[in-house]
Amino acid sequence: MTVRVLVVEDHPVVSLGLRTVIDAQPDMKVVGDATSVETALRAARDLEPDLVILPLRLEGEPLGIELCRELKTGKSSPRVLIYTSYNSMDDASASFLSGADSFVHKKEDSGRLLETIRSTMAGRRTWLLGVEHADESTRLQDAVERSGLTQREREVLGFMLQRFSNAEIASELFVELPTVKTHVSNILAKLGLRSRNDLF
Repeated sequence: MTVRVLVVEDHPVVSLGLRTVIDAQPDMKVVGDATSVETALRAARDLEPDLVILPLRLEGEPLGIELCRELKTGKSSPRVLIYTSYNSMDDASASFLSGADSFVHKKEDSGRLLETIRSTMAGRRTWLLGVEHADESTRLQDAVERSGLTQREREVLGFMLQRFSNAEIASELFVELPTVKTHVSNILAKLGLRSRNDLF
């Protein structure tokens, strides 16, 4: 099977590099490019790729998390691989909670990226963040998996990790502020944390 890949990247050199490396593989093919959230969603709908590679920042804004979330809640959601130069624990954890299937820091070589594409398509989540943050991120992901958070609580936690206020989360999710406060309290209790500060 040939993996059909959509590359989302607003830096032309990075986009060209990804296309060149991926198209050189006998089992992969880039079927489209996108440079914004709008064009990415349209391309994902029209091309129905197996895998979307996207950064955390597009057009100078941290739009990758929301784009990932939208892609994963679509009718036929593709696998999503975050490919980014940002690798803090917050970035990796927010990506995880938005539904990303894998995460690769741009300092990893192309061979590791290709391995991750293949493992992602085989159903194995892969997180290559760089040594300085890998252990922290893995611990939080393990805690989330054990905690029994609901899907809505995972969404709220994703916003918390992006340092959204309760009011901002309520606005993003179109819910009342007290509802968000309840979710936040439940999340902290399930993760065994005393306050938001313990997340960072």
